[in-house]
Formats: sequence, structure tokens, C-alpha cells
Amino acid sequence: MQSPSLQFTAMLTARQKPAPWTGHGDAAVRIGERGLERGRPLPEQRPDADPVAPGPHPPRTETALTGTLHCARTRTHGAWTEPYRPFTHALAGRDLPHDIDLST
Repeated sequence: MQSPSLQFTAMLTARQKPAPWTGHGDAAVRIGERGLERGRPLPEQRPDADPVAPGPHPPRTETALTGTLHCARTRTHGAWTEPYRPFTHALAGRDLPHDIDLST
């Protein structure tokens, strides 16, 4: 396990320089001002789809939550990486905001 200072540095680096998301694999989707959620594209989704419809996944599980996040591709921050975990609502045990507009 990394030290807290290395974890913090990794989190800042991932936030400032996200790995590009190619349409395959898990994505970090921007929610609100600072939040990110882990989303996995539906199996039938094309890699260049817009809007994107990822199924939200809690950071520590392979089990998808019910429903999908239909959001503009511009809301994709980058490929999902572990340093994003502290930014998630799921890690904090909070639901996503009901009034969030993910269309832009």
C-alpha cells in the first residue's frame, strides 16, 4: 500500500493529466464540480458514441449499479484509474445528485 503522500500525489496527477479514454474500458465521468464516477460502457455501445451511456460502478466492485448515466462525451474526464476513488460519491456512501444535468 502506498503512503498517504504518494496516494495524494497520484490523485492530483491523475486529475490534472488524465489518461485518454478510447471508448473502451472504464471511464471517469465528471459529476458536478469535483466529483468523478466510474462508468463502464454498455456492451453494445460504439466506442465513438455521443452521448455516452456508462453503467455506474462503485470503485471497489465489479457489480454495476442499476441504470445508466446518459451523458455528453465531453463529461468523460478520461480513463478510470484508482487514484480517482476519493472523488466518487459511491466511496462516500452518497447517491448521485438527482438534479444533475449531464447533457453538456
